[in-house]
Amino acid sequence: MKSKLGNNTLKALSGRRGVFFAASAAAVAASAWEIEHRKVRRADLTDEDSDLRVEKLSDLRYEAAVLDAIAASLSDEWGEFAFLGCKDLREMLRRAGDTIFVVVERDASGVSARGIVQTILADVHGDAALFQETYPDFATLTSPESWKRSRSKGGDTAVMLQITTLVQSKRGAGVGSLLRNAVLNMLEGRVAYALTTTPVDGAALADINVEDPKTYTPAMRFHARGGAAPARTLPGYKLPSGDTEANKHGSDVVVMRYARDETGDWPSPRPGMRLRSMGPMQLRAARTLRRLKLRTRSARLARFRPSTRMLGGLKKRATSIFHRGDDADAIATAA
Repeated sequence: MKSKLGNNTLKALSGRRGVFFAASAAAVAASAWEIEHRKVRRADLTDEDSDLRVEKLSDLRYEAAVLDAIAASLSDEWGEFAFLGCKDLREMLRRAGDTIFVVVERDASGVSARGIVQTILADVHGDAALFQETYPDFATLTSPESWKRSRSKGGDTAVMLQITTLVQSKRGAGVGSLLRNAVLNMLEGRVAYALTTTPVDGAALADINVEDPKTYTPAMRFHARGGAAPARTLPGYKLPSGDTEANKHGSDVVVMRYARDETGDWPSPRPGMRLRSMGPMQLRAARTLRRLKLRTRSARLARFRPSTRMLGGLKKRATSIFHRGDDADAIATAA
């Protein structure tokens, strides 16, 4: 009898152990998968100001005021090219949010965006000729098919489409250089090259000699200071569909090329920053938490927001008191 009872106990314990070990193995596998798929989501900048960080546009999806400010600035600067082939910023966020980087300042006064780099990934091996062959114009480069390929397959080349300083008073204060250097050093290790689509502003393309830095435009010199070299000129690459006079920038483009060295470093100096990485599950949890926080904040504000009915009652009350005062003045005058 005892032997039979003991065997049953052992079987029960063995079953529990099996479930425990299976659960443990699943947890270890999930953790390993999470670690393997971790990606850099943001960088906390330490050189300039501890309140500055570089975040991906997709992680700002619940910051409505910030998104509105970004949309207005991009539209003012780039016109029809502002949203890279998308109808508005929300669509651009869905298609390209993980390859668009924003310098964000978070302090006691709130959240504000100071600069943005819009990029797309392409598998062109840093070859400007192959880039032109694969993407013959800016419309093709920013088409839905190109964004889908960038999201699903990535590539070894990051194409910097547009770099924009969003806060007008900060122009020339190094925000563009800081953002460019930070973004290059936030890219995945498999991305070995970066190309730009730098518009030719304030000069004719024929007057630019890629061998003579004295003929470079200010935007070309900006990239040259970061370690890039001109790789190709693309006449009419960014030609607007509407009125060309309304476009602030030229339609001719110079491709500037960055490349990692043998040790994997970019020519642009890495700014002081702490990289923050997340796996897919951790990112999903963080976004859910941020959404809940914003909803809670909105609910608290709504609790103290007077209703239309309440405002109407207050208005009637104030009007009544005002007329009472007029009647009292009339009585006093008559007396």
